[in-house]
Amino acid sequence: MAHEDVVLHYERMLDAAQYLDVGISWTVVQSLGEPISINDVAALIAGPHFGIEESEVEGFGTFIDESGPSIMLLDLEGGLFSPYKPSGLERLSLGARVWHLEWNVNGNGSLTYAADGRVRLAIPGLDPGEAYGPDPHALDHLLRRLPRPFTRLSHASAMALITTDSGAYLDLEWLGSPQSRVIFPGEE
Repeated sequence: MAHEDVVLHYERMLDAAQYLDVGISWTVVQSLGEPISINDVAALIAGPHFGIEESEVEGFGTFIDESGPSIMLLDLEGGLFSPYKPSGLERLSLGARVWHLEWNVNGNGSLTYAADGRVRLAIPGLDPGEAYGPDPHALDHLLRRLPRPFTRLSHASAMALITTDSGAYLDLEWLGSPQSRVIFPGEE
């Protein structure tokens, strides 16, 4: 599917699911070797005593599912991982590639990419011109697909970049169906 078509898909999804504008954290994990399972990823983010329950995709919670060759995490409240505290993304990226996109109602947003246990780059404000990190060109193969690569990414365009690179796909049908929610220790 052409990048423009994927962007259009996410524009339509975000128009229909306007509650996503409040805040979102979408993380995609793709193994570089051995297959990784939903339980593996849940244990990495919540610790060994996690639980999983089926729940409507709404409110507080971290939802997890297989998507293409990847595992995706969706947190509607945003803030699952902080770009300022990379240890969570580094842990997730051991033997894997990880894309983490987040934004909030205040207009803040960022895209972070990690691989092999290290954050490779962060794009604060979804502005490719502000990319920094040990490998600030790690996503250039994607950014070249954009009509004007040094303009701020829209939410839909950032989501499309992740889909293009990872194969993970988010849509209205998924959002409207009960999904697996990770239960962190101490949650009821």
